[in-house]
Amino acid sequence: MEEFSIHVATTADIPAIVTLANQNTYEALTAADRASGFLTGTFTENGVQLMINSAPCLVIYAQQELAGFLINSKLRPDAYPPLVQQIIGMLPALTYRNLPLSTYNYFFYGPVLVSKKFRGQGLLSRLFNQSKEQLSSKFDVGIAFIAAHNSASYVVHTQHLGLEKIGQLSFQEHVYYILAFSLMGLPN
Repeated sequence: MEEFSIHVATTADIPAIVTLANQNTYEALTAADRASGFLTGTFTENGVQLMINSAPCLVIYAQQELAGFLINSKLRPDAYPPLVQQIIGMLPALTYRNLPLSTYNYFFYGPVLVSKKFRGQGLLSRLFNQSKEQLSSKFDVGIAFIAAHNSASYVVHTQHLGLEKIGQLSFQEHVYYILAFSLMGLPN
């Protein structure tokens, strides 16, 4: 059994995060590989630096190899890409636990990825649970978005991690599901 170590991401982790992320985008994967999940967008060192500076993010290593990461963020709306800006604009109209999502102190959860080589070992659950512990004193709710055609990620997040679908939007001819999960005083 492989031993893994998790820590809060630092600047030193950024090159490995960017490399692993860009190897697992929709465009970089074959159709067969996309069936087990993919990331949306393109990742830069500057963009990842902004996100890890805004909220605690986690990395998990198997010895010196990056096995996965979980990026959280709370940036100014204009610092996000257009898709996230559109989601932020929808928050007053979306409800979570009977309140408009915009009334919560929220952050964005994701991107998150476990390298194909290390999947099936519970690493995503470990990252997710440790991230919730890290953020529970700072935020009420996490918000995520998943491309509708990324069914593997949707199933994992809704059926195994307990995220709730609270809305959807169309952006550049693709449909995205908006999901939320609680951190503070709300059962998830």
